[in-house]
Amino acid sequence: MKSSIAVKHAIEKNVFHRCGHAVSRLVESGLVPRPEMPSSEVEVHEWWLVSAQLAEALRARGVPVLPFYELSMWGRSATGSPLEDDADLAAALSGLRAAARPLRRVPRSRSR
Repeated sequence: MKSSIAVKHAIEKNVFHRCGHAVSRLVESGLVPRPEMPSSEVEVHEWWLVSAQLAEALRARGVPVLPFYELSMWGRSATGSPLEDDADLAAALSGLRAAARPLRRVPRSRSR
């Protein structure tokens, strides 16, 4: 239960909105190249606007991320299932959470 809450919170902070129509319009306009999946057997079904940190983590996993100026759009191969169930997203988010863990604070000694 605790990890599912953490995943939902991480999604709320890093996955903003579906943007499939925007990607289609950018491709049709010639402003971005046609995005392709690294594996020809897998097809992008949804595009999502994501944070720069998540985009970097997804890209490191070989998942398609389309950059457009300061925007990053993630190409999701799954569709019809909740974001919480997406294996690529969960793995990228776990990497973000591990990198974001604060260092343990050492108490200062008081001197008078």
